[in-house]
Amino acid sequence: MGRRFSRKRGGAKEGKERKERDTNTTYNEVKRENAQMEEFYRAQNIISDEEWPTFWGHLQLGLPTSFRITGTRRQENFFMLVGFESNAFVPLLSSVSDEGVVANPLRPLAWYPDELGWHFDVPRGMLKKSPEYAKFHQFLVAETEVGNISRQEAVSMIPPLLLDVQPQHWVMDMCAAPGSKTAQIIEMVHANEQYKVVPSGLILANDADYRRSHMLIHQTKRLQSPCLIVTNHDASMMPALKLAPNKAGQSIPFEFDRVLADVPCSGDGTLRKNPMVWTNWSHGGAMGLHQTQINILQRGVQMLKVGGRIVYSTCSLNPMENEAVVAEMLSRANGTLELVDVSDELPLLKRRPGISDWKVFTREGAVVDKIEDVPSDAKGKYFPSMWPSKDASKLHLDRCLRIYPHLQDTGGFFVAVFKKTAPYVVPNPGRAAKDKAEASTETTPAKDAAVADETQDEKTTDQEDNTATGDKHKLETATGEEESTVAAKRARVSRAERYGAAVNREEPFLFLDAQNNDVKLFSKFYGLDEDFPKDQFLVRSEGEKNKTVYFVSEAVKSILQSEDIHRLKVVNTGVRTFIRQDSNTVVECSFRIHSEGIAMMRQFVSNARVMTVRLKEVITLLQSPYPKISEFPEAVQERLTALQTGCCIFEFDPELEENKDQPNERWEGQGLTGFVKSKLVFPVWKAQVSFNMLLNKQERRSLAMRLGVDCVDSPHVVEGGAKGTAAAAKKAAEAAKDDEDTAMGEEDEAVIEEGDDE
Repeated sequence: MGRRFSRKRGGAKEGKERKERDTNTTYNEVKRENAQMEEFYRAQNIISDEEWPTFWGHLQLGLPTSFRITGTRRQENFFMLVGFESNAFVPLLSSVSDEGVVANPLRPLAWYPDELGWHFDVPRGMLKKSPEYAKFHQFLVAETEVGNISRQEAVSMIPPLLLDVQPQHWVMDMCAAPGSKTAQIIEMVHANEQYKVVPSGLILANDADYRRSHMLIHQTKRLQSPCLIVTNHDASMMPALKLAPNKAGQSIPFEFDRVLADVPCSGDGTLRKNPMVWTNWSHGGAMGLHQTQINILQRGVQMLKVGGRIVYSTCSLNPMENEAVVAEMLSRANGTLELVDVSDELPLLKRRPGISDWKVFTREGAVVDKIEDVPSDAKGKYFPSMWPSKDASKLHLDRCLRIYPHLQDTGGFFVAVFKKTAPYVVPNPGRAAKDKAEASTETTPAKDAAVADETQDEKTTDQEDNTATGDKHKLETATGEEESTVAAKRARVSRAERYGAAVNREEPFLFLDAQNNDVKLFSKFYGLDEDFPKDQFLVRSEGEKNKTVYFVSEAVKSILQSEDIHRLKVVNTGVRTFIRQDSNTVVECSFRIHSEGIAMMRQFVSNARVMTVRLKEVITLLQSPYPKISEFPEAVQERLTALQTGCCIFEFDPELEENKDQPNERWEGQGLTGFVKSKLVFPVWKAQVSFNMLLNKQERRSLAMRLGVDCVDSPHVVEGGAKGTAAAAKKAAEAAKDDEDTAMGEEDEAVIEEGDDE
């Protein structure tokens, strides 16, 4: 969601002592009251007097835990996980109690499509004490680690749903970290994938904080999309590029069909989840962000295609961060933007309309009716756009969405959906006045020429300064003719050269030619289709040996090969597809397929390197670190022996199992095909006499849990069956306790869960 903003830690301002948090105070001990905040929101009239006690009371309650199932990309996970929750955990958890208190059961979010969004209310004490919930907690951790589930606050799921993303769309997420919304967008781009077709869509996920951009990578890499590119920019100064021509020779502009501007905000909509907001809230919390939010939204509008949709959102209820920003953007757009009425979208989502009138307070808590009334020593911190405009009632601000906690037991949120109806030019009142004055001045032909030259020089300087400093009112790029003039007059100076700043901290992205020896080697060994785009493999170093080979979509390639790519700070892109594997024996191909790329590559490799296996073989691989051929059933030993040394793909099809429909306690009394509904594929390394499943610890643990078996290399043994035995429950509870700090504790929720993202 919109990132809760906090200033960098440092010394207190002169004359003021910084408040230090008592390290002995826990979230449960925070006093959930703030008289100033209550007075502020009562004055905004966002809630009626009759409804106020219910609204305010909900803000003081804890927030339900919510998560989202990854419903696209790998359909087998969707069916398996929905079945696992509906048929295994729902009945099991519905009767669990703690000292006579029964928690609200696991249930789907009524408004989220296809029952992919779920939530439940469980006190932290019950989560720790109950073996059943410990088991469920373990399941959530395992599935989150491999990308089958995303821990995400319910209201945070709304903006991507209202983007209306289609698979062919280019989408930009301007303030993307930690990445839950980006993950939703990736799923939408990969929805309805065609067999042996890489989607033409693109997802550019950006964050201004370099450290957080790596959190974003951690969150999104599990979805294994070749259409994703992660960047590190101030969102209000995203650079414009000239993209490389595509295979049809077309030069695609660096514009987007959809843009998500989920901007940094004061975050008082997260009170239920972040109790410290009760203590830290102040009248001035939103003032410093108002202009930043406008500038981010404006830059997003600039980079949006005509006819495209941009969604603006915050996790704040403050009108200065919400309706005031929307009204200012509509005013600047001068008819090139319109607010979209989305009242018929997500029909089961309860929402309230945006407001057209609100109050502005000073930092001391006094209402000011207009900017002229602001004390002279504070005028620089206020802007006219903070107040309702005279024609606010004509802007259709009621089309905005206000989500209040008591409506459907959620956090607070604000969403506005725009459509770009015509090209947008950033208003520049100063330049317009100057041009008007110059136009009214009589000049001689000689003076006209001098003025023209001076104007061209000034325009050139403005454009170069914009590239260097990101002047928020000068974001338009030069035309090709103007750039030629600039180049003739003086050499370009890069941002790095001028300011000593690093444009890219990462290794360069180097594409491999389709005739590269390594590409030819693994293409032949794995029998890649002739139509597979072999010119879209890349590496991250210029060494003689390519250790890791990535694959990107054609859209991402067009960006990376742009002549202006030096202006874009790319942090990461591409799916790890092939890894050079060290081996003690001579092998025909030393490259193995990486687990990240297995789902994509399976449809493009020949069946010569694919072996169909049964459940017994999968269990053997999970329960033995390097099982020898003799450990497998005799019926398959001959086939395994004949398999050529090197990497291969094992494919498990539950439909081929004997007694597949026979009820089994491992799957809660269902048959195998009622629980595991689609094929599973994973890479395996075949040595001379043994095998090794090429999955990391988290992937093994997740697979073992779903199949209800032990996993040899998991530090917390996964017991069979959702119910398990008393011993299994005890181990699960211990595992949950060990994992708490690293997976779902208060600190790590900042990584896994969308909301805790300071």
